[in-house]
Amino acid sequence: MKGVLPVYKDSFFCGFNREDGLKLQMMYENGIVFCDVNLDNRFEGYTDVLHGGMIFGILDVIIWYVIFMETQKIGMTRQTEMEFFKPVMCGSTYIAKGQFLRIEDRDIHATAWMENDQGEICARVDALFREARDLPLDHFINKFDFSRTDPEIKKHFMSLLG
Repeated sequence: MKGVLPVYKDSFFCGFNREDGLKLQMMYENGIVFCDVNLDNRFEGYTDVLHGGMIFGILDVIIWYVIFMETQKIGMTRQTEMEFFKPVMCGSTYIAKGQFLRIEDRDIHATAWMENDQGEICARVDALFREARDLPLDHFINKFDFSRTDPEIKKHFMSLLG
């Protein structure tokens, strides 16, 4: 399965109808969720350097998607560890990627990272998510915009409803 993932309509990071949002297009292929990232100076933490909180937010969203795609579990961030290796510069193109690692009891482990155009990892998050409990799945699925989503991926999301 591969293609464009649906977007949570209200997401600052992915929602296409948010004027203030980033409108990142999440993709899935071979167990990896990824998106291109090129943000302007509105999001700098230091002159021309993308704020670490923005990098974390993007990687956190990618981890959520890869956990769902690989396990069909709706996870919530519980614990993270982040490392910064190289500055992520505003106005430059990077690729953010994420990969599911494993499940231990209720703990879901995954990782995400941001690479520059030479394939060097600039930042990485290792995360522990927990499966959401008592979430009304129909309400959750109805919050997604599937208008750009590949049919097979839409079917994957809709299968939650039974």
